[in-house]
Amino acid sequence: MSTKELHIDNEAAATLAMAKEGLLSPVTKLMNKKEAEEVDRTKEYKGKTFPFSFLLAPSGKRNAKVLKECKKGDILTLVCCGEKCGTLHVEESFEIDIDARVRRIYGTNAPTHPGIKDIYRRLGQYAVCGEYEIDYPDIKEHIDDVNHAVKATNAKSISSIILSGKPFHRVHERLIRTALVKCDLLVIFLSKPFINTVIPYETRKKSLEYFIDNFLPKDKVVLIPLENTYIFAGYNQLLLNSIVAKNFGCDKLIIGQNHAGIGAFFEKERLSSIVDTIEYIDIELMSEFVYCDRCKTLVSTNACPHGRHHHTSYHTDSILDLFKLGIMPPAIMMRKEISAIILSSLFPDRAVKLAKIHQDLFPSSGILDDFESKDFYSSLMDLYQTSSLS
Repeated sequence: MSTKELHIDNEAAATLAMAKEGLLSPVTKLMNKKEAEEVDRTKEYKGKTFPFSFLLAPSGKRNAKVLKECKKGDILTLVCCGEKCGTLHVEESFEIDIDARVRRIYGTNAPTHPGIKDIYRRLGQYAVCGEYEIDYPDIKEHIDDVNHAVKATNAKSISSIILSGKPFHRVHERLIRTALVKCDLLVIFLSKPFINTVIPYETRKKSLEYFIDNFLPKDKVVLIPLENTYIFAGYNQLLLNSIVAKNFGCDKLIIGQNHAGIGAFFEKERLSSIVDTIEYIDIELMSEFVYCDRCKTLVSTNACPHGRHHHTSYHTDSILDLFKLGIMPPAIMMRKEISAIILSSLFPDRAVKLAKIHQDLFPSSGILDDFESKDFYSSLMDLYQTSSLS
């Protein structure tokens, strides 16, 4: 018996922890070669739908040497970011087809597809299976938070929404409020990526917390970070989201029409989608929401009699482009306080100049308070919305 190191990244550690804690059930362990081939062929594991084999195949010459030479009974020390994060008792190591693996996760291995380059960078030639222990306490804490909320509310119906919140806008608010009407407890999963995004995760979390604290019944809502690891990156995202939500104890997953992985196909002479095939949880597909300048409010396109030329759509990329330019989106798209949180995060170097403008332009109580950039943006939106001179 020998002890060697296997170096993994944060994504692999989080994914291993999700399986270990039962969030990917029926998958709760790494698969051996025979199991992996069976799952990749049938898309099933233990009689349940699962899109691809669950493997640990980290890249790197050092890892390849360890996995190629390890024998059954060896103990591998799992190392993440230079620190020991667990151990793995080797049952079997085997070679994998990297190209086929990428296609199973993403549905393609075209280099133009977002994320393909990254997954090729982190996938190795050899996989290993066996019992393992992993030190990643965040996952267990998230499960405990949901269980505590269920017990505190005595919730019988538990719905869930998975958001990226890049950025968190009025349609997200409407989806959340609509969901709350129909359940005892709502679990909001905030997607937490392992790559840098234009709006950092902590800023998105702060935005959602502001909305929950100020505009929702807090005893009916629990906000949970959801580690958005590489397995969720492909066209099987909705299926995997439903598995995780179910294993958190939710009985319904509410999604918008633009949720990744919905897809459409013809089956038995009717148009179906992945939503029709998911067995783990009840899926509710919400209609598209827009702002109608005739209705003067946010409406479903299914319930508004006015044409598209009266509608303002909530295109996330376009709203994000406004933020990149340092422009506040209109209040019909986002709350001014949330826009202020985001802009003050994206442009921290503006603080000194904004403080002077704020002092020069805006009314003051005469008391000198500590200035925060978000105060400027909120005050500016108040002026935009002033209509007495228009």
